[in-house]
Amino acid sequence: MIKQSTYQRAREACDTFFTETGQVPTIEAIKPIIGINSPSTISSAIKDWKQALAETIKTDQGALPGVPVALTEAINACWQQALDAARLVFNEKAKNLEAQQAALAAQETALQAEAARLKPVLQITQERYQEEIQQLKTEIDRLVSESLHLSEQSASDRSLITELEKANAVLSETIRQEQDKVQRLEIQYNNEHDWALNRIEEEKDRLRLQTQQELNRCQVESQRNQQALVILQAKFDQQVSINEKQRERISELERHHANDQLKMAEVTLQTAQLQNELNNKSERIRTLEVKQSKRHK
Repeated sequence: MIKQSTYQRAREACDTFFTETGQVPTIEAIKPIIGINSPSTISSAIKDWKQALAETIKTDQGALPGVPVALTEAINACWQQALDAARLVFNEKAKNLEAQQAALAAQETALQAEAARLKPVLQITQERYQEEIQQLKTEIDRLVSESLHLSEQSASDRSLITELEKANAVLSETIRQEQDKVQRLEIQYNNEHDWALNRIEEEKDRLRLQTQQELNRCQVESQRNQQALVILQAKFDQQVSINEKQRERISELERHHANDQLKMAEVTLQTAQLQNELNNKSERIRTLEVKQSKRHK
């Protein structure tokens, strides 16, 4: 009903538009007149209006009452152009529809072939599902039978569970007592372990302090010797720059220098001995730690 009303309004709008403007109506011209955006219905109405106009012109042998001959010829020329344009559009749409129909036919053929291919697969799948269903039914029957058997066995197991619970209570009490004993032993072990660790740390600190003091003393002595060496070298350079008469003095200074180097060697030897003692003490500490670890294990 809505399409018919739109169609009638479009036909009337075509007459009005042609009468007022003298131009052939178009979809874009008719839409604002009727206030409805329905291109297909408007196009159908314009097509029928043009056909009716052609029939009227043909019936009146190309002469419209009260219309000049020149205007009639112009209308006929416009009408022929409109018919040619409409024919081209119609042919183009017909080709497109044929191409779409061919594509749809090809798709339908492909779908039919796919359906024919899937039909035996579907049948096999249904048969397999039927076999699986039958297997599941058999498995359900077996499980029901086992459930009944387990229910019967559960009744006989309840008395055994009661006895086991009693034995478990006795065992739990024994375990609790043993846990208390183990806890007391752990407390005692931790106390002894902490005391041993404290003793080891104290011994380490004492050895570190003693070693550091000895190293500091050696460093001070070494610096003192270095300073003496620098002074002697300066005196030696001064005596060389003055004259050769001070050679004996330079020789004497060289002897002092040799003595200082000997002292340096002695200091180096003492440092090596201290380092050896430090290594021995470190080894002793490590041995004590290993023994303490074995004792705790």
